[in-house]
Amino acid sequence: MEFKQLEAFVAVVNYNSFTEAARRLYLTQPTVSAHVSALEKELHSRLIIRTTRNFTVTQRGLELYECAVHMLNMRRQLVEEFTGAQRKLIDLSASTIPSSYMLPELLSEFARSEPDIHFHVWQSDSAQAVQKVEQGLVDFGLVGQKMDGDSCEFIPFCRDSLVIATPVSEHYLNLKDRSASFEDFRGEPFIMRESGSGTKKEMDLFLEKHRTSVADLNVVAYMNDLESIKKSIVSGLGVSIVSACSVKDLEKTRQILLFPLEESAHKRLFYIVYSKHRILKPYVRQFMKFVQRYYSAGRTAL
Repeated sequence: MEFKQLEAFVAVVNYNSFTEAARRLYLTQPTVSAHVSALEKELHSRLIIRTTRNFTVTQRGLELYECAVHMLNMRRQLVEEFTGAQRKLIDLSASTIPSSYMLPELLSEFARSEPDIHFHVWQSDSAQAVQKVEQGLVDFGLVGQKMDGDSCEFIPFCRDSLVIATPVSEHYLNLKDRSASFEDFRGEPFIMRESGSGTKKEMDLFLEKHRTSVADLNVVAYMNDLESIKKSIVSGLGVSIVSACSVKDLEKTRQILLFPLEESAHKRLFYIVYSKHRILKPYVRQFMKFVQRYYSAGRTAL
């Protein structure tokens, strides 16, 4: 077992893709596949089940992943300690919306004043991002869902809106002209987000307030990938309730239409989450405060 094999395996799990893992590691996809296959052969265990449509990490794979992350972190810390090449590195977990639509701007702005602080970002859904914080695998997280439990502290730092996103068609343009409400969409084909994301939880709360269950809707697809949902809306498959900041680019280019939800569910919060049992380094706290100040200055996720 070699570190490069573990690095390849961890990257594949993190990005849910052999192709993306290869791109991030500056390797070819066959090389990444060979590293994972070598691990499976040595450990006599199937780690990842991959078909043309599905990508699944097995239970043994999840167990190895947790151990591999610890081993890679320990190696990095040892190298930095003994070579004196210590860098200010922040390990950060982030759910889909913060990772894709907030962090690029945040990191770019922060780097202007603190270029010597580096980041390692792990993207997942909110539940998994919080789990990494609880397990001590990251310094803190940025998530769109507040979890139960006493081990973590959740600090709200930004507000966003939930909206109904639809294809651009004559039907939906007519609904737009008459300021349609949620009631007008009950019979529309709905694309639903899989459980685990903060957006899905907020969607469930909204439906509950309107005394509506998923069974009452015309659900045509369940998806766990936000980009797939967005592309499906653009192509005309159906409508979905999404975070406004995740689709503002598509609205600007007139690829989709957005309908605001009622005020009762119009806003949702994003949180900084950290473990109460972890001693945060000064520069980690510095970035956390920067995130809070960045949005308190009047900026929103929109």
